Amino acid sequence: MGAALTEVESMSGVNVDDRDSRAVPGGSPVASAGHERRASIAVVMPAYNEADRIEQTLASIARYFGEHDVDWPIVLADDGSTDGTVERATTAARRLELPLRLLTFEHRGKAATVRDAMLAVAAETEVDYLMMLDADDELPISQLDHISWSADARTIYIGRRVAETHGSQGVMPTPLRRLMSGTMRLASRVLLGLTYPDTQCGFKLFPRDYARALFGRQWTTGWVFDAELLAIATRVLRLPVQEVEVTWQPRGESKVGASAMLVSGLAMLGVGVRFRLGLYDRPRRPKPARSRLSST
Repeated sequence: MGAALTEVESMSGVNVDDRDSRAVPGGSPVASAGHERRASIAVVMPAYNEADRIEQTLASIARYFGEHDVDWPIVLADDGSTDGTVERATTAARRLELPLRLLTFEHRGKAATVRDAMLAVAAETEVDYLMMLDADDELPISQLDHISWSADARTIYIGRRVAETHGSQGVMPTPLRRLMSGTMRLASRVLLGLTYPDTQCGFKLFPRDYARALFGRQWTTGWVFDAELLAIATRVLRLPVQEVEVTWQPRGESKVGASAMLVSGLAMLGVGVRFRLGLYDRPRRPKPARSRLSST
C-alpha cells in the first residue's frame, strides 16, 4: 500500500511550505531511471451521507485494483455523516479486502473536508499523486486509464465530463445543472482567468509534492473551492493543468440546489478580490480540524 498511514488525532503537525522538501524537480510520474513505471496514487474520497452508494464505489475500486495489480492507499474522508456511511464503508472494505483508512471530521462541508484530508494524506504518504474522487461512483476510478501522463511531474489532471469517450457513454447534466455550470464557467473565466469548461468535476489528481503549497492556500469553504484551487495552481504556483475526458453516470439526486448558483457567484467574486489583494501569495495556516485517521 506504500507508506503506512498512521493514526493521528489532528492536523496540527501539517506544514504548508511552497513545496514538499521530498519533491524531485522535473521528474516524470511515469518514468524512473530511464524506464517506465506506474504512477502511485492515494485515493481520497470526501463523503457525506453516502451510505446508499459507498459500497458500489468501493467495489469499483476493488475491481480496478485487481485488474491493474495495484494496492494504493484509499482514504474515506467523512464529513460527519449521520446515515451509517462509515460503518457501511468499513464492512465493505473488509469484505473486499481493500486497504481503506478513515479520516473523520465534524460536518463542515466538502471544501474544508477535501482541504484537510489532502493535507493529512500528503503528510502521511509517499505517493506521486493524490486523487480526489467523489464517493458516489458517478465518475468511476477506471477512468484513470484515460490519462495521457505528462513528462512534467508537476501536472494536475482534471476531469472534463463528455457524452462519450473511449467507448464509454455518459449522461449529460440536466438543463438546471447546465445553467449552473455555464454560470460557474463564465464567472471563473471573467473573475479568475480560468478557461477550463468543467472546474467542478469530482475527478482530479494533484501532485503530492505540491499539495501542501496548493491546499495550504485554500480559503473557500463553499462550492467554488475547485475553481479557487485551479486559479492558485495556475496563477500562483504556475503548475500545468491537463484535462481528462470522463463520462458521468448520475446515481441518486444531486445535493446541489438552485440557490448554489447565487451563493457560488458571490463566492467566486470573493476569490477574485483575494487575488487582487495578494492574499494567495503565501500559504495560510488554517486552524487544524478535529479529526481521526485510522485503519478499518
